[in-house]
Amino acid sequence: MQVADIKTLSLVILAMLAFAGNSILCRLALAEGVIDAGSFTQIRLLSGALTLLLLTSVTRTKQTETSTRTALRRTWSTRSVLTALMLFGYAVTFSFSYVNIATGTGALILFACVQFSMVTFHLASGNRMTPIEWLGLGISLIGFAYLLLPDATRPDLLSALLMAAAGIFWAVFTVLGKQEQHQPPVVTMTHSFCLAALFGLMTLSFTQQNMEIETKGALLASASGAITSGLGYAIWYAALPKLSLVKASVVQLSVPALASIGGWVILTEPITYSTSIATLLILGGIAIVFVVRDT
Repeated sequence: MQVADIKTLSLVILAMLAFAGNSILCRLALAEGVIDAGSFTQIRLLSGALTLLLLTSVTRTKQTETSTRTALRRTWSTRSVLTALMLFGYAVTFSFSYVNIATGTGALILFACVQFSMVTFHLASGNRMTPIEWLGLGISLIGFAYLLLPDATRPDLLSALLMAAAGIFWAVFTVLGKQEQHQPPVVTMTHSFCLAALFGLMTLSFTQQNMEIETKGALLASASGAITSGLGYAIWYAALPKLSLVKASVVQLSVPALASIGGWVILTEPITYSTSIATLLILGGIAIVFVVRDT
């Protein structure tokens, strides 16, 4: 294996651990009641924005300086505001979902809905799917339905719907971000986090009635924003140019498994039989779609 491949693999592993860490940190904070979901969201966005601002200043080049100035001039453009609103919507629904849903289940619903949304965008753009791709999508939808069937281990329906919304928000944010070809992804991410944090201060601060913030909760939210969000996203976008569409999509399917293991080890959340079956169906079907598309 070449040095460049080892570097890319290392970045991918770190990014996937960061993505899973977001679920673990959020669920840990909310399950222990050391912070409320709204405050977690605000601190996460603020710490993420500050981290990305620091990162862009440290790694500043002539290109990023020009891109940053361009981004500032475009701060209140329709696309910029919409992109930041999608990030804010993702962060809010993600946090409130994890009040009543297991770590691994939440990550599974999140990333499944991200992939479902990306397939929808693919079709809406005038592309077509092969019969095998439709088969893979059907298998995933069956697994999703199985996950939500009424039984003793079914996740809270409202929490599941909130996490599904988070996945859709994130997918739209990703699509809008990819259309910002005039600037590096880290600049787009920094700009979006700053605006999203502003939206959080403008809305959540005035709508929250019962704010509960302990030191541990604030630290967990800060770690989620600074490390697993800010640095995690920066690492992922550094690795992304080296990956094909299928590799970038399929590798993210490891996140629910990593989150489930983390929830089991740290939060002693059980890994149930029905959840395992649903996970195999959902992730297996999505893998079929993207593997076939890349061949």
